[in-house]
Amino acid sequence: MNNQIHGFGAANLIDNCLGTVEGMTILLVCEDPRHGWYDHAAPDHVHHELLARGATVRRMMVDLPENRPNDAVQAAMNKVDRVIFFSRLGDQGRFDWHYTGPPCVMSYALNEDMLDGGYGSLDHLSMCRLKAAIDEVTLGADHIRVTCPLGTSFEGSPGATAASGSEVVIHRFPMGIPQPVLARGFSGKAVLSHYLTPTGSRIYSPDYLPLRDPVTAHFEASRITGFSGQADLVAEVESHYERVARDFGLDGYNIDSWHAGIHPLMSYDRPAALDPLRWSGTAFQHPRLLHFHTCGSGPPGEICWMILDPTIEVDGIALWEQGRLHPERFATTRQVLDADPALVAAFRAPTGPVGVEPVQTVEPVQPRAVSEPPASRAAESRAAEPALTEPALASQGA
Repeated sequence: MNNQIHGFGAANLIDNCLGTVEGMTILLVCEDPRHGWYDHAAPDHVHHELLARGATVRRMMVDLPENRPNDAVQAAMNKVDRVIFFSRLGDQGRFDWHYTGPPCVMSYALNEDMLDGGYGSLDHLSMCRLKAAIDEVTLGADHIRVTCPLGTSFEGSPGATAASGSEVVIHRFPMGIPQPVLARGFSGKAVLSHYLTPTGSRIYSPDYLPLRDPVTAHFEASRITGFSGQADLVAEVESHYERVARDFGLDGYNIDSWHAGIHPLMSYDRPAALDPLRWSGTAFQHPRLLHFHTCGSGPPGEICWMILDPTIEVDGIALWEQGRLHPERFATTRQVLDADPALVAAFRAPTGPVGVEPVQTVEPVQPRAVSEPPASRAAESRAAEPALTEPALASQGA
């Protein structure tokens, strides 16, 4: 790699998520690369950059997440000033943090190419400002309509999302997703294709459901009212929902929220079929993907719907159009572009791969109503969790 480029993504992460690190002790929590998500090189770059800036670095290798906090990680966190996760452990509790102690950063730059390429090198503070501007536009809207080429069509109002919706409690790098929009103000249908995947919150098996043909989910406010499509596939979808809801005592047919990717240089160059979990847990920041949080009474739920190439009309103006984000169409987001020519260039660049290809549309089938399992009814009595906000770790962070 060209030495003039090497390390720029690491500097972007450190400067704009942590700030000054001289004299600090930083813990790198690194997932074992044998699991196929993260490599050694990305945390190596950050490690060397931290040392060059006068920090002390501690590093620990971790295995796959489990359905409980990692005690060894907590013990290590108790002895440091800051933590950077190159591990799915950092993503697992992003809405309901599993650990206590120092501020943490979750890296979605899984490898050297993602860290030091455009995805990791695009100015993080500019992306945080863009995220805040998109939140202002979408959450302040009177009406939003979402469609996709397969036939997705739902609409409604974000309502009280800005006041009562949830946000993550860990600092994300790179920044590539806005605040989720609560589903309770929306009704319509979402055409599901490719896979139903976990959200990274809990671990279960089988962990994804391949969709060999599209299935349509019909919903009113935050309730799934039925699925339509090929009868055998609809039965598989219903069975998948009922199993996950039963195993964790969840409100299976609840939809919490949805949002779409905003990072113009996100690129997922592996076929999703090689690892659907890695695909959905990484490519969600791509503007060509909108995803829902379903199965559970709070974000991120346990089952994810991925919608390819959405058009999202905000008060009649398409902020996303067929999978391409257009921040230049709103004054609030255009101001962010005006302040950073590199961000303008990023949005003018060709869209990177997203890991899947569009599928053919199918003839609509009448929806089959679903019966909610006992776990769904029991979960409805659970108290709502308080709204969370994403903390700024550096003084100049967003």
